[in-house]
Amino acid sequence: MSARPPHAQEPQERDDAAHRLLTALVCSALEPALTGVLLFDLPPEHVPAVAGVFTEVLGAASDRPPGTVPRTTLDAATADEDLWLRPLVRRSAGGIGFTLGPGPLAETADSPPLVLVPDLARLSVPGMRAAVQLLGADTATLEHSGIRRRWTPRARWLAFCRAEDAAHLSPHLLDRFPVRLGVPGLRPLPGHEPLGPLPAAWAAALSPRTPRRPTTLSGGFAASVLEQLDDREGLGHRRALALGRIARALARLDAAEERERPETSAEDAPVPDAPGAPVLVTPVHVGRAARLIRLRTAHRPSAPPPESAPAQEPPPAPGPGPYRLAPDHRPGPEPAPENGPFVREPESAVPLGPAPVRSEAPGPFSPYPEDGAGPGPDGATLRIPARRTAGARASRGAVVGVRRARDLWDLAPVRTAMEAAKYRAIRGGRGPLVIVPQDLRGYVRAPEPVRLLTLVLDHTCRGDWDWHPALEPFLQWAYVTRAAVHVVEVGARGAANELRAGSFSARSTRDPRIAAALARPAGRATPLAHGLDQAGSALRRAFRHHRAGLVEAMLVVVTDGRGNVPLTAGRTGRRGSGPAGRTGTTDAVRAAERIRALGRSRLHSVVIDPGRRPYTALPAELADALGADVIAARAEEEGAGRAR
Repeated sequence: MSARPPHAQEPQERDDAAHRLLTALVCSALEPALTGVLLFDLPPEHVPAVAGVFTEVLGAASDRPPGTVPRTTLDAATADEDLWLRPLVRRSAGGIGFTLGPGPLAETADSPPLVLVPDLARLSVPGMRAAVQLLGADTATLEHSGIRRRWTPRARWLAFCRAEDAAHLSPHLLDRFPVRLGVPGLRPLPGHEPLGPLPAAWAAALSPRTPRRPTTLSGGFAASVLEQLDDREGLGHRRALALGRIARALARLDAAEERERPETSAEDAPVPDAPGAPVLVTPVHVGRAARLIRLRTAHRPSAPPPESAPAQEPPPAPGPGPYRLAPDHRPGPEPAPENGPFVREPESAVPLGPAPVRSEAPGPFSPYPEDGAGPGPDGATLRIPARRTAGARASRGAVVGVRRARDLWDLAPVRTAMEAAKYRAIRGGRGPLVIVPQDLRGYVRAPEPVRLLTLVLDHTCRGDWDWHPALEPFLQWAYVTRAAVHVVEVGARGAANELRAGSFSARSTRDPRIAAALARPAGRATPLAHGLDQAGSALRRAFRHHRAGLVEAMLVVVTDGRGNVPLTAGRTGRRGSGPAGRTGTTDAVRAAERIRALGRSRLHSVVIDPGRRPYTALPAELADALGADVIAARAEEEGAGRAR
């Protein structure tokens, strides 16, 4: 990356994606506290180019050649031993020996290393724990295998993630990345400068040989930072600190550009640029920092409206997606509450307004996409799930019997001891128990299911409609393939809490609880969003933590799409203070989109539409968000009580 001469400086307010990303990387290298950079929706083929640019920027910040900057890549297979320990080869008097030394994250190098995470959503749990422990920490301590080390973390983390995967990550992990950018439309330039040349003033500001001037915050700096952020509870102070630190880095870059400019007259430069004069950080820098990361708040949109739009045009309403706005969506009238804030009579024909129109063009991006995904999962931790990884697949199923052992694997110790005790009198009577090879017994295990059928049953959509013919092909598939079954019940009469969905897991379709669930009567409330949220959690657990490894999964949703319980009420089990309106339906669509983000390589989704009036378009809207096929179980012209 070459340095641009002073006379060829680019305008400061360039707004293309490449220049924005280059500015963010330079700010991270310049500001000691901006150690984490998280980029959303970058195409995977551009990851090496962006990582190479960041390596060159870090090399300029440490006055080292770019090829000498240490780089560590973390992925789904990263273990604790890969992070904190490293085998070393040493020559001694007795020959060549091996020992253990500090690992790549212990930062034994002189320059700050670069930690590269190609996919943050698929990072292993040890890697996530390391990010939470090191990013933003003042000090770190390592005590492992006789190694003791204490250091100040200076490594820069560069992580990539899809925006729809942010809802699946721990908020503690996301908060550790202060610099966040959405770069879905980034197109690197050909050549050795994919993001453009590095200005000479920025290269001088990064160089450790340049004296660092102190910074001073103006009077309205703190108020301008808080004004740019939402004043919601539970967000913490990391976002405000990150915005302020980005603004401070931009102020330092401005001061470096001022030094590189030609001499100006006294009236053009009223404040002298003395070598030791402090750099003033003003609210103007805060606004530039907010525009850099595309910060979007309720009182300040992230992008100005187009010039052709009329002045009286109302702002766009939130669309069904969890992170973007649908520009041409117009909200319909809110339904009036009946019988409480969530519970509605089954056939109340209250208009819900037109369905949100999906826009093909991406809307303005928020650096905090997890805020639009609803409340996070309860009890999200960074603990490794308990699972059995040793042994063959045949020895991981449930125990169904005992037989004479054929080998020394998977022995049944109790039955072996009982078999030996029967011949104790013959083998010597008193004394220790003698076990001979003929006494060995082993477990008989049922094979682990490698397919999963997930049923989401909306009992409130039944009425006098028989849904058994529509579900029979999927139950037959599960029976033939010996698939496990996970059933999620929505709106069942007699539920412990009518605002929450219930679920259970069965090893096969022969479980009597499945027949009982299919025959359960309907209740009043419809927590469809909570039911889809539970189904998505079950599918994620099955794909990620299943001991045998799923080959295929089928998701079948039987619903009319009318959810009158918001996701927050479904998770807490408590009623809200106001009317639900369309919130429950919107939350259900967002939960369906999070399921769609799992990918369709091994997941097949189907929505069974009962065709109930008057909201016949809601199942199609839900299927569109889920990426599923729609099966019309009943023709509209045949009435409400006859199956097709």
